Amino acid sequence: MAFSIFSKPQQAPFSNGQNGARPVASNAAPNRSAKGLGLIDVQAKIGGPLSRFTVTRYGTATERAREASSKKAKPSIELGPTELGFSPALENAALLYASGQASAARQVLGSALVNEPDSRALAMAWHAQFDLLQRANDRAAFDQLALEYVAVFERSPPPWDEARTATAKAGGPGTGYFALTQVTVKAALEIPARAARYATLRIDVATLTEFDDTGCRRLVDVLRRLRRQSYSVGWQGLEALWKRLSQKIKTGSRQNEGIWLLALELLQWQNNQAEFEERAVDYAVTFEVSPPSWEPLAHKQQQVAVEVAQPVRTECHVLKGVLLGPADPQITALYDFAEPRGLVQIDMSQVERFDFVCAGSLQNAVSNFDTNEKEVHILGATPIIQSLLALIGVKPEYFRQKSG
Repeated sequence: MAFSIFSKPQQAPFSNGQNGARPVASNAAPNRSAKGLGLIDVQAKIGGPLSRFTVTRYGTATERAREASSKKAKPSIELGPTELGFSPALENAALLYASGQASAARQVLGSALVNEPDSRALAMAWHAQFDLLQRANDRAAFDQLALEYVAVFERSPPPWDEARTATAKAGGPGTGYFALTQVTVKAALEIPARAARYATLRIDVATLTEFDDTGCRRLVDVLRRLRRQSYSVGWQGLEALWKRLSQKIKTGSRQNEGIWLLALELLQWQNNQAEFEERAVDYAVTFEVSPPSWEPLAHKQQQVAVEVAQPVRTECHVLKGVLLGPADPQITALYDFAEPRGLVQIDMSQVERFDFVCAGSLQNAVSNFDTNEKEVHILGATPIIQSLLALIGVKPEYFRQKSG
């Protein structure tokens, strides 16, 4: 299946006069410099047309491919900053994957590694395809590509990662993240969709300050359903939240019943039966109705509650799962993490996918840190993620290998 990228520059002479040759970079598009912005039109026959994306490209694809392939690659799924490079097919695949079209991305890149010299000479393109095949759990295709990689580069290919495969078989990325900043019906209904993509979900309530009564009731319904399905949720920031809840639930004051019910539900998730029963009696006295009954957590839910209660490592800001849109909570939280630090380390080893808009938000964030003279290290980003971020202008020197 063929895909194409066109930036629509002015017609430029070809380097050898043949119709199929690539244009000479120094003569192409007089109104666009080698470091200018190009408009890439990604259109797939599978999955329908995509929207247009504006990206930054440095040098011609051939120049970047030659430079990247001349470097010695480590036998790892990650590549260092000096080995980043692009070909049209890799750009196309990165954008397709960002839009959720992983199968199309594999087809584009797989075809290019066979038929297109620019991609075939580019180690980064091969590593991105290894990454895509690992994500698809296609061991046979991965092993076949490894044999071809050895023949082309005469060095070891990246290894198959059994740990990533085990995670995929368990139901996708281990733990998703959801920041709950206000309790509304809309926010409550976002949780089941997020939970469906992960084996467990971490809900951050540290900055939760707004409580709509109807929203609280809906959130209680959502959380009770997840709890009875034995789905595991870890809570972050509950200690700060309890102080705010205590100000809104007063025994004898028949107000904020939705918040009362939310408090009882959170005690269920904390597996705190003693306090639950005490609060349940206060609720019954206040509203003159029977309180909810205590329902013990499943064993695996208790384990997650204990794990989340452990101290959180703060030397890295960890991004996880699928990050979407211009204001993903994980990107928003990155600014708070970076504020007191001169070194901002961002762990991307658990990122499943950025969409293009969210990747742009991340690029804005790291550019802001750079402007404020903060050092930025992006750790553990796999090649297809690196490709997208580098494509939109994230500096290659930000990318670092993750130790351990």
